Amino acid sequence: MYRVTALSRAVFAACLAASVSFLSNQTAQAQGGDRPYSWTGFYVGANIGYGWGDVSVRDTNGGVLPGPFEYDTRGLLGGIQVGYNKQFDSLVAGLEIEGGYLGATDGEFRIPSSLPPNFQRLWVDSGLYGIIAARLGIAIQSRTLLYGKAGAIWFDGEAGQKTTRPGYVTHMADGFNGWAYGGGVEHMLQGGWSVKLEYMRLDFGTVTGDQENVGDNSSPIGFKFINKHDFAVDTVKLGINYRF
Repeated sequence: MYRVTALSRAVFAACLAASVSFLSNQTAQAQGGDRPYSWTGFYVGANIGYGWGDVSVRDTNGGVLPGPFEYDTRGLLGGIQVGYNKQFDSLVAGLEIEGGYLGATDGEFRIPSSLPPNFQRLWVDSGLYGIIAARLGIAIQSRTLLYGKAGAIWFDGEAGQKTTRPGYVTHMADGFNGWAYGGGVEHMLQGGWSVKLEYMRLDFGTVTGDQENVGDNSSPIGFKFINKHDFAVDTVKLGINYRF
């Protein structure tokens, strides 16, 4: 999974460099040179993209082997953003709030149960997310902004581990909170509109769930087998903004 993530970042970096070169050339050709333009002000917009992630699950107090058990997950995402920029010469600083839906349901993992042919299913549910992040960038040829972005993220999806063996109740792991960081390139069009290409790493940290014994004589009734889920997603998004 590390090699896949490293490759995806390298591909994104190459695309980002090509986008900056292309957009800068187009601006110069269309305008016959560079004209000063200010990025200062409020903006609103929308985005759509794709995410691919990895999940690592550890069982901490028995039931099955402790793991970690690792699997991939992927899906579409999309949302809206609102923010404010302040430009200082070629330096642009800002704050952005983003909210949307993260699809992460295309991926699961199965591990053998202690009593075959039963098994344990591991998965992550999709859900809403929110990000508040700072942006810091450099304006290139006035209308093209190359920026980095970092902040806090919240996700209301759930992670689960469920046995097919009768006698257990699954309590999902939820309450994802973590960090989001990455960067992108944004290019100003006519009439206050701009388009952007952005990569973000969403690191949700660790959440805890359990499976409670409610009817299996192999362990005490009421005993909870704890599972911990580490979840992170790489995302690439296309977005559009309108500046006031």
